[in-house]
Amino acid sequence: MNAPEMNPFAVTARYTSQRLPQFKGNPLIEALPPSMGSAELAQALSLLPDFDPEQRSWELHERIAMLGTLQNFMVPLRAHVELGLALDSMLRSGYVGRAPHTPGHAAVMQQLYEQRHAGKVFSQSANTRTPQISTSLIGLSGMGKTTTVQRWCANLDRVIYHPEYNLHQIPFLHVEMPSDGSSIKGLAHAILQQVDELLPGSNYYELYSGRGRTGADSLMRCVAMVMHHHCVGMLICDEVQNLANAKKGGQTVMTELVSACNDLRVPILFIGTNKAAQVLGMDFRQARRGSGHGLAVWDRLYPGDASVRTEWDVFLQILWKFQWVRHPVPLDPHFAHVMYEASQGVLDLAIKVFASAQAHAMLDGTEALTPALIEKVFDEQFQLMHPMVEALRSGRPDALCAFDDIAPLNLEQHLEAAQRKVALATSPLFTVTATDERFAPCLATGRTAMGVDAAQALDVAQGVAQKDEQATLFEGMRSAVDELAKPKPARARRKGGKAPLPEPADRYDACPEDYRRAIAYADAEGCSVLSKLREFGMAPDLEEILSL
Repeated sequence: MNAPEMNPFAVTARYTSQRLPQFKGNPLIEALPPSMGSAELAQALSLLPDFDPEQRSWELHERIAMLGTLQNFMVPLRAHVELGLALDSMLRSGYVGRAPHTPGHAAVMQQLYEQRHAGKVFSQSANTRTPQISTSLIGLSGMGKTTTVQRWCANLDRVIYHPEYNLHQIPFLHVEMPSDGSSIKGLAHAILQQVDELLPGSNYYELYSGRGRTGADSLMRCVAMVMHHHCVGMLICDEVQNLANAKKGGQTVMTELVSACNDLRVPILFIGTNKAAQVLGMDFRQARRGSGHGLAVWDRLYPGDASVRTEWDVFLQILWKFQWVRHPVPLDPHFAHVMYEASQGVLDLAIKVFASAQAHAMLDGTEALTPALIEKVFDEQFQLMHPMVEALRSGRPDALCAFDDIAPLNLEQHLEAAQRKVALATSPLFTVTATDERFAPCLATGRTAMGVDAAQALDVAQGVAQKDEQATLFEGMRSAVDELAKPKPARARRKGGKAPLPEPADRYDACPEDYRRAIAYADAEGCSVLSKLREFGMAPDLEEILSL
C-alpha cells in the first residue's frame, strides 16, 4: 500500500491523549481531530460566500458568477449542530474495542475469514440487534441533510496512515444506495470503488468483483473484510429511499448491510427523504431511539411573528445580505412573506429563488429586487416545483401524499384524521341550517327524545330557526343540551319551613327506557337531567338522535 507522501488523501497520524477512559490508548481515536463544542461546530459548518459590497459595481458576468456561490450557502441551525455532535459521538464510540493489533481486532478478522470460507451469509435474525451506535437522518428534500453531513466530514481526514501499524485508517465512507433499490452487488461495488479511490495502488474492486464471478453474499463478506482491515469508522448511506424502488429484495439489502456492520461494529448513518421511512423497519427505529443518537426528522422551517423570531427568520435575514444587484433593498415583512410563499420554508428552494430573482433583475436592467419580481420568477422559472409547493402550502395530508419526498410520516394517522375531518364537515349536523325545511322537525325530534314535551320542543325549534337563520343542527342541539343541563330551581318552602317531598323517582324503574325516569332522578338528587341521561345510557350521539 502506498505511503502517505504518495497518496493525496492520506496524512500521517499524530496522536492526542484522550481524557475519557474508554478512548485512552486507542490510536484510531487518538488520531482523530479533537471534538468540537457547539459554538466551534456551528462555525465549522457555516459556509457563506466571499462577499464585499464593492462587488456590486463589477461587470454583469462577474456578478452572475458570484450568484453561483450561493449554491453552497449554509447557515448552521440547531438541527445541524445536533447532527454534528451526534456524528462525532458515533464515530468515536464505534472505534471503542477496535484498536489495531489487539485481540478484539484480530478476532473480528478471524470470524469474517471463517464465515467466508464456510459460505455463510449475513443474516439478521430475531436475536440480532441493530447496531446501537447507528441512526437515520430523515427529512424533506432541500433541507441540507447531505450538505451538513459533507460539511462535518470535511473536518476529518479522508485517510490516516499509522506508520507503527502500517495501517491506513479510513474514518468514513459516504456511498449512495443503489438506484434500483435491490442490488447488493451495486452497493458492494460502490464501497470497493471508493476504497480504491482513497488508496491509490489498491485494486479491491478488480480483486473481488472485476471478473463478475463473485456472488452477492460472498462479495459482501469481502467488503466487510476490506472495511475491517482499513478500520472504517462510519458508513454513511445516502438516498436510502431508493430501497423503496425495489420490486423485491429491497429489505434484503438493508438486512445485509445492517448485519455486516453489526459484525464489524461499524456505525451507520442512513440519510433519506420521508419516503425512506418505508424501508427503515420498526426494529431499527426502536434501536435508534434507545441508542442516544436519535435525530429529529428534518422538517421545513416556519416564520415567526413580531414577538418571536424563528430559525427561518434568522436564515432569511442572513441570506438577504448577499445581494449583488446594484441597488440592494432591505428585508421587510412583505419581502419575507413573498419568500416564504415561494419556498414554504425549504432552504434550498429559498436560496434558488433568491439567486434567480437577482439574476433576472441584473439582466432586465432594473438592478433591484421587488416582491412582484420574486413572484414572477417563481411562477415562470420554478413551474415544476409548483405542485409540491402548493401541497406544502395547503398542509393537507392527501396533497402531501402525492409526493413521496414530502409525504408526512405516520401517514396512516394523518389520513385517518383527514377522513374524520371530511366526514365531520359533510355531516348534516353542520350542513343543515335553520333555512332548511328539515331543521325544525329534526331539532324537535332530538329534543323530544331527551324528554321534552313534543309541542314545546317544536315551538323551541321554530324559535331557534327564526332567531338565527345561519344556525346549524349542531348549534341548535347544543343549546338544547345546555338548557337540559341547567339545575332545576329550588322549590318554594312551605310555611312550616320544610321543602315539599320530591316525586318518588323509583316509580319509573319498572320502565328503564322511560326518559321521565332520568328527569325524576335528577329532581330527587338535585343534578342535571343530562348527567342522568348519560348515566342511564339514554344520551346517544346527536346524529343518532336526529336519525341522520
